[in-house]
Amino acid sequence: MIRKLTSISIKHTSLALLLTSTLAAASWAAPAAQAASEAVYISNASYFTLNQAALSSSSLQFSVALHNGDKKSIDFNQYGVRVTDTSGHSYTAKLSEKKSASVLPGQDASFRFYASLGEGETADQLKVDVFRWDASQADFMNHLGDLPVASALQENQVKVPEEIINLRTLDSTLPNDASISFQLGQSVRVSENGKWVMYTQVSAKNLGSSSVKLPAGLQVRLVDANGLKYTSTVAEGAGTSFLPSESDTITLKTPISKQLSASGLSLEFYFLNQTEDVSLGTMNLNASLQTTALNTKQTYSGQQDGEQVTVKANSSTYSKQSDGVHVQTVVTLSNDGEASAAVPSFFASYQFGDSGTSISATDNSARNAYLAPKETTTYYFNAILPAGVDPNAAQLVLWEKTATSASSSSAASSGAANGSETSSSAASGQMPVAVFQLQGAAEAQSGFTTAASYTLGSKLTLSNSSVINKNLDVSLVELHAHQNDDLGYKTAIAKYKITNNGTSTIALPELQNELIDSSGNAYTGTRQTSVTTQVTPGSSYVVSYSYLLPNKKETENESFALNIFDDKSVSQGKVSVGTYQVALQEEEDSDILALYPFTIKVNSDSISWLYNNGTYSYQLNLDLDVTHEDQVIVDANFSKVEFDMVDSLGRVVGTQSASLLGSGKLVSGKQKVVVSGLKDEQVDSGVKVYMYEVIETPNGTAKRLIKQFH
Repeated sequence: MIRKLTSISIKHTSLALLLTSTLAAASWAAPAAQAASEAVYISNASYFTLNQAALSSSSLQFSVALHNGDKKSIDFNQYGVRVTDTSGHSYTAKLSEKKSASVLPGQDASFRFYASLGEGETADQLKVDVFRWDASQADFMNHLGDLPVASALQENQVKVPEEIINLRTLDSTLPNDASISFQLGQSVRVSENGKWVMYTQVSAKNLGSSSVKLPAGLQVRLVDANGLKYTSTVAEGAGTSFLPSESDTITLKTPISKQLSASGLSLEFYFLNQTEDVSLGTMNLNASLQTTALNTKQTYSGQQDGEQVTVKANSSTYSKQSDGVHVQTVVTLSNDGEASAAVPSFFASYQFGDSGTSISATDNSARNAYLAPKETTTYYFNAILPAGVDPNAAQLVLWEKTATSASSSSAASSGAANGSETSSSAASGQMPVAVFQLQGAAEAQSGFTTAASYTLGSKLTLSNSSVINKNLDVSLVELHAHQNDDLGYKTAIAKYKITNNGTSTIALPELQNELIDSSGNAYTGTRQTSVTTQVTPGSSYVVSYSYLLPNKKETENESFALNIFDDKSVSQGKVSVGTYQVALQEEEDSDILALYPFTIKVNSDSISWLYNNGTYSYQLNLDLDVTHEDQVIVDANFSKVEFDMVDSLGRVVGTQSASLLGSGKLVSGKQKVVVSGLKDEQVDSGVKVYMYEVIETPNGTAKRLIKQFH
C-alpha cells in the first residue's frame, strides 16, 4: 500500500511549532494587527515580510522576517505561520534552523521555514498565513494576514527540481531542525558491464544546525511513466556527514530496462513504515537527463566549490577499415577559473545500439596533478567499433575513476546526529562525468592531405608534450633513399636532431613515426640498432630511423607526410601529434657530399692499380676536406662510409670501409683507399668506385650512394 505523507493539524501540534525546545512561550498582548501589501503589520511600527521563497514539486522553503520598530522586544514564540492555498488546504510550516526567538527593539530577524505540499501546487496558489497564538480561538490562532508566495519566489529557482525532507520523520533521535534539501543535478543513461544504468547526481544541503548523515531508512527509486519502479543505490557519497548549512553531492545508481522511456521519469524519496511505503517527495527527471553535443562545453560535475572546470568533446573522427570502424574522440578538460584545479583520472567508453554494448578506451598520457588557471589538458580516446556501426549514432561516455566505499550498497548510509563514521573499506569505483553525442563525427582524412608545410632542419612542433619532453627540440635534418641490393625494396633513412634546452639530463625519446604516401600507405619508422639513453643539458644528438619503401622508380621523388604519433598511452590505435610535408632529398652529382652533421668536399680523385708478387690492388687516391658542420654528438653507432670497386660487368670485386669517427676515420687532406688481393681475371680497365653511406638498422644494412669515381 502506498500513501502520501499527510499534513499534521496545527491545533494538535502547536508545541511542535515553537522555535526550539529552549524557547518558552509567554503571554503578551500585541496591538491590533493590520495587513498591508507585501507585509503583515502587528503594530504601526512592527511587521512581517516574506522573502527567499523556493518552490519544489512537493515542498516550499521560505523566510519570514520580523521587523521590530517598537521600543520593546518581540517574542516570535507568540506568533506562527502556515502555508495555505486558494482551495483552502493548509500545510504545516516547520523551522529549519535554530536561533533566538527574541527580536530586540529596532532590530530585524529572519526565520527559515519549510513545508511539505500536495501535488500540483503553484506559487500563484500559495500564501503564507501569519497568526498569533490565541487560546480563545477554536483553532488557537488569531489570523493576522497573508503573504503571497509568488512575490517572494527566488529568480530562476524553478528551473532546478528540489525536495526538502525532514529527517526526524525517519529517525526520531535527530534534532527537531534536522532536514535536508535535495536539488537535482544531471542524470545520464550509460552502458556498464553489458547492462543499462541511470546515474543521477543530487546536491544535498543540510538545513539544520547540526551535522547529520542520511538515515538508513531513507530510500530512493526511479519511477517511469507507467508506474514501474527501479530501486536506486548510492554509488558515491554514502556515509557523508553533511555540515550545517553546507552542501555535498551524492550520486545515485539505478539499473534500468533497455526499453525504459526517457520521458515521464521521476525520482521518489520514500521510507518503509511497517508494511507500507510512505512517499516523502518526488522530483521530475525530464530536465535532469543530459547528453552533450560535440564541441559543447559542460561543467565538470566532480569539481570542488569555487572551481570552474569544464569538459568538452572537441571532435570525433573515424575510418572504416577491414577490422572495423576506427574512431577517435578528442576531449579537453579546461580550468576556466582563477585558481589551480586538480586533474581527475578519466577514461571513456563508446556505447552503441540498444543491447548495452560498449567498448572501453583509455588515455594514459602523463599529466600534471593540477591545471593552472586558463590551462587545458587534452585526452584522446581511440577504439575499434564493429563493422557496420554508425559512429554518428554512438555515444562517448566520459568516466572518472573514484575511490568509493565497499559499504555503499544501500540507498542511504546510517549515522547518528553527531556524524560518527561507519566502518567501511575503500575500493576503486567509477562515475560517469558526461555523455557526448557523436552526431557530426567526420571521416578521417589522410595525413598526406592534412600535413603542414615543413622546412628541413626546423623544429617539429608537437601538439602533445607528453610524447616529447618540453625541454627537448626535435628537427628532421636529413631524409634520403638508400638501396638494398637484390632485396626488392629500398630504405629511406631519416636523421633527427634532438637538442636538450634544459638544465638536467633527459632520457632520449623513442619517436613513434611513419611516412605516409599520396595513396595513404603508411611506412613505420624503425630506430637505429643502438642509441644513447640520455641527452645532456645544452647538447644535441643525432638518431636515425629507417623506413622500408617499395622498390619502384616513381617513389624516388615522391613526397610524403611525416607523421609523429603516440601509440603507447591509448588503448587502441595511435594519436597523431604532428604531421608534416616532407620529400626524399634528391642525390646530386657533386663534389660536396652531405652526411649530416659532416660535409665532405672532394678536391681531387684518381684510380690506379698496382701489382706485387702475383696479386693486384686497386687504389683510390683522394684529396678531401672533412668538416663537422653542426656541433652535435655522434657516437660509434653513426653511419659509416663504404667504397665498393665494381668491374665493367657490374660485379663488386672488392670493398673497403671507413668511418668519420675514431681510428682510421676519413680526414682532411690526401688519403688512399686500397682494395687488394684481386685475381688476374678480376683486373679490369673499366673499374669504378662507388662511395656509400651505410647505416645498420634492425631491418638490415641500408646503403645510400653518395659519389661515383672512375
